[in-house]
Amino acid sequence: MRKRVIIGRRVVKTGLAVFITALICHWLDLPATFAVITAIVTTEPTAADSLKKGLVRLPAASIGAVFAIVLDVLLGQSALTYSLVAMMTIIACSKLKLDTGTLVATLTAVAMIPGTTDHVIADFVTRMSGTSTGIIVSTLVNFVILPPKFGPILVDKVETLFGETAKTLDLAVRHLLHEEDEDRTHFYRQLHTQLASTYQLTQFQYDEWRYRKSNEFERRSFGFLKKKLDYLHLVLFHIGKLCHIRLNHHISNEEKENMMVAVHSFKQIIEDPLHQMATTHHVIMEELKRKRSMNYTSEETLSLITHELISLHKVAEELASITADERMFSIQEKSYPDYIFKQPFQYE
Repeated sequence: MRKRVIIGRRVVKTGLAVFITALICHWLDLPATFAVITAIVTTEPTAADSLKKGLVRLPAASIGAVFAIVLDVLLGQSALTYSLVAMMTIIACSKLKLDTGTLVATLTAVAMIPGTTDHVIADFVTRMSGTSTGIIVSTLVNFVILPPKFGPILVDKVETLFGETAKTLDLAVRHLLHEEDEDRTHFYRQLHTQLASTYQLTQFQYDEWRYRKSNEFERRSFGFLKKKLDYLHLVLFHIGKLCHIRLNHHISNEEKENMMVAVHSFKQIIEDPLHQMATTHHVIMEELKRKRSMNYTSEETLSLITHELISLHKVAEELASITADERMFSIQEKSYPDYIFKQPFQYE
């Protein structure tokens, strides 16, 4: 099993950015506080985000610094000055569409007020030099040193999501068949949230590839992981429909047991990283189809549940097929990323 890493890449990058920033500030005799704070809040998950947001944060920080100096000269270092500087900086960043730089700009502005002297231009240059140093260093560290690698993280999250989905399917159907009164939708709502954040990881990697070289196998493996997420989305869709079914007639214990046998089979397929489908599963599904055709008109609820399980079977079949094909491809190609199919890997 993969060991849990306590200190991850982002922690190391933040610490390194702070160290280099503070070192430069000491060399140049600049106030390190602004620069260090800026380096911390501007460390992004991807180099693409660092570059994009860095270009916005520099002008935004300059605007905040101007407001701080002007209002300090006019009003002095009062509570009203802090309030107005913060408000005007936020408004200006919003109007100028510099939203991603609002936090850095506001921090820079209010932090400048206590140390402002009569030499306003020198104050502006000094504080902006420190802030700019923090932004530039954090961007360069993110881009050059310890670039993010989302592949192993994504594999881990995808496997966790499939495992949680398998448990959720079992719980949802069990509650349905036992006519539990509680709301079943909570079973899958949280999974949808986790799925959205996992999709975001794939976008992070695609953003990274705009600035870095990648080979065909990396891109192919990411395409495969994204397909798995698409199928997971379909599985959650059917779980959602099962959660909204309401029993309108009595279901015998034998029928409940047959349903749970099918669900247990699905659970094994979904939580298996290779999503292998045994012959017994096909036998179970054929039996469900046969019983559905017999009870279609007389037992509507049973038919609805069976319909969702049959639809789920089609999704599972396609998932098993693409996984088997990709697994075979990974065996044939030595350059294929080895973290995709349960091989030991080390990250961070």
